[in-house]
Amino acid sequence: MKRADLVVSFKGLPLMNKNGSDNGELLLIDAEGRNWMAPDSYAYGLDLLADRLAEYFPEDRNAIMARKEDAIREVRAYARSVIQRIEQAGLLGKPIIASSMQKEPLEWMGFRVAGEYGRPEAMSAREIVRLAKIGRENHITFVADNLQSGPDTGKRIAESIGVPHIVLTNFPSEKGYFAALRENVDIILAAAVRQRTQ
Repeated sequence: MKRADLVVSFKGLPLMNKNGSDNGELLLIDAEGRNWMAPDSYAYGLDLLADRLAEYFPEDRNAIMARKEDAIREVRAYARSVIQRIEQAGLLGKPIIASSMQKEPLEWMGFRVAGEYGRPEAMSAREIVRLAKIGRENHITFVADNLQSGPDTGKRIAESIGVPHIVLTNFPSEKGYFAALRENVDIILAAAVRQRTQ
């Protein structure tokens, strides 16, 4: 990173501000509270990043914009296939409880988030009881935790209701965005199968 001409980072990551390039620039991208695992937000992010990169590299603007359009087309096509899988599994509109970090992608997939919770340090026994009550009243399908902010935060809620507890990522893996989204959907579909057989 110290030798890079340009470092791209999300705004609000202090580590990046401290460890940026010595002789280059730092391009900060503001996620504006969006979870880029939701395809609509990911496409928004691609658009935003491409525009900013074109400012830094005006000689490559046409190539950057062409690649951005190709990537957005791929994201939209893949997004349609995700929704089809969720619909075919009969999960559209199903109620769930989720980490606030997973709310946007799960709503995008067509789930109804009946209850949400924050980071582990904000979870009290009272909050767990409250969410378990919401879960029972709404006959939720599963409780979804966020890998990066606390993979066991919702486990006690799920256990008290007797529904599957799943852990999803809100960052693309080393394998890329599509692989991470596919893994999230596979986890969700497996949980739905478990829920039906309980």
